[in-house]
Amino acid sequence: RGSRGCEGNEATSASCRMRWLLPLLLSSSMGEGLLVDLARRETRCLAEDMAEDALGKFTFHVVPEGDMSADESKKPAQVTVTVKSPENKQLHTKVLSHDVDTFSFTSHTVGHHEICFKNLANVARRVHLEVQTDLSVKDYSEVVRAEHLRPLELLFRRAEDKLSDISAEMEKSRDREAALRDNSEAIAARIQWFSIMSISVLLAISAWQMVYLKSFFRSKKLL
Repeated sequence: RGSRGCEGNEATSASCRMRWLLPLLLSSSMGEGLLVDLARRETRCLAEDMAEDALGKFTFHVVPEGDMSADESKKPAQVTVTVKSPENKQLHTKVLSHDVDTFSFTSHTVGHHEICFKNLANVARRVHLEVQTDLSVKDYSEVVRAEHLRPLELLFRRAEDKLSDISAEMEKSRDREAALRDNSEAIAARIQWFSIMSISVLLAISAWQMVYLKSFFRSKKLL
């Protein structure tokens, strides 16, 4: 989607690995797929913005070029995937095959979770990526069986859970905003006291200089 990758030896450099951090242009709640084209020896990274304590499910596989047997599809396709947290902590890494691979987790930090694909082959590869977050990951089959929900009741339950999720996220946003405001006020207070102390020191030095110079000129009988 208009992004670029790194080829050759540049793909192993730190600056090259950080180069293409792109937001995922897809609806995570709907779980739509995204095709990622990788040139030979290319590394490409994307990012999904996730809230704290949000459920995440990443599904990926290398798209085969033609018909494959079951055994052939299980063989490594020379494409690695790495998932990292906003603190750059590695959450998942694996060599992909043509079979579908799934990684599910719960985010513990607000921010962009990076998904990097690296093509180790000398030919181009295409990876299919599907991202699901929050309620789209939740399995309602057990809820339906336990509470004997009808289809319409299930829709209401999903809507209720979605509203609860939005309300919880808004509450967390207010808490983060309050924390940032308190931090800003604390920094402003420190700057104010530092300014007062700096002015006081400058006034004290100026007064001392005036007294010293006056005493010096009097001793030289210049005043």
